[in-house]
Amino acid sequence: MRLFVGGYSWTETLARGVRVVMTDPATGGLVLTGSFTDIPNPFHLLPSPSGRTLYVAANVPDGRVHVLGVGRHGSLEHRGERPALGAGTVHLSLHPSGRHLLAVNHDSGEVVVFPVEDDELLGPAVDVVRHDGKGPDPVNQAGPHPHMTATDHTGTFVLVPDKGDDHVHVYRFSASSGHLSALGRTHLGEGVGPRHLVFHPSGRYVYVVGELQPVIVVCGFDTSGALWPLGSVRTVPDEADGWIAPSAIVISADGRYVYAANRGHESVAVFEVAAGGAVLKRTGEHRFGDPFTTMPWDLLVDPSGTVVYVANQMAGTVAALSVDPETGLLGALGAPVAVPDAACLVAAPA
Repeated sequence: MRLFVGGYSWTETLARGVRVVMTDPATGGLVLTGSFTDIPNPFHLLPSPSGRTLYVAANVPDGRVHVLGVGRHGSLEHRGERPALGAGTVHLSLHPSGRHLLAVNHDSGEVVVFPVEDDELLGPAVDVVRHDGKGPDPVNQAGPHPHMTATDHTGTFVLVPDKGDDHVHVYRFSASSGHLSALGRTHLGEGVGPRHLVFHPSGRYVYVVGELQPVIVVCGFDTSGALWPLGSVRTVPDEADGWIAPSAIVISADGRYVYAANRGHESVAVFEVAAGGAVLKRTGEHRFGDPFTTMPWDLLVDPSGTVVYVANQMAGTVAALSVDPETGLLGALGAPVAVPDAACLVAAPA
């Protein structure tokens, strides 16, 4: 399998480079095979369904969405770009129809919708919505900070966790026009800082990881677009303290296990999915090393379900972890490969 790896740096020297890594799930072998270095802070990546295009979110003050053509052996060529109409673009998603791309601007608070043209380039934005809330944390929640979009299984609703206002916003999506209509928002707790979410395969449950508190909030979801909290579980042991900022959350294809990355604690937590999806039980973790030396920033579950790949931003590596098929627990698999400022992982056919 081929991985495209994005990067991020908060220093004056921005990350520059979408890297290409080849994987061997059987051995955990990882080999860096190429790079494209013309995009600053390529924070999030999104391959098109055809595999011919890679969309890139640039997390810079003048946010941009870049369009790269994917050639043989994973070579990348710049084909175009669009302004993201805001600052700090951190996430991209495609509507299931493939006709619209949604971009999120963390720093200025917008969700932007672009049409996807027949040649997989992007047309001018057709809709922009801006959040305006805030939360109790004066540093991290002085204003809105939407962090991602996720469309439900029917393609009817778009969910947006907002780190700045402690809500998950729910929009009704028009597949014909690309317009978003606010339907409601769900408060997940003071100072939680919702960052990312995943759906249970049934579509009836949503798991939302906080960035400002190390918790996953389990929510119910129904066909009306209603979203409501059912409970929460910590991503780290009760005795863990200090700065802990969860980042990515992923679910195995069979819906049996959920994994969450903990920056600061330098771990990937493992959860068993129980009660048909209504409950998460924390069963273990994989630790990387001393605090603030690794920064696990993104996770990717191999389609086989046997490997979880981790982008470690501070360590500047991509690592492979084996999955125990009986428990979902993780173990080191092979040697990490050096990838500077690694912050995002997406898979594409080799």
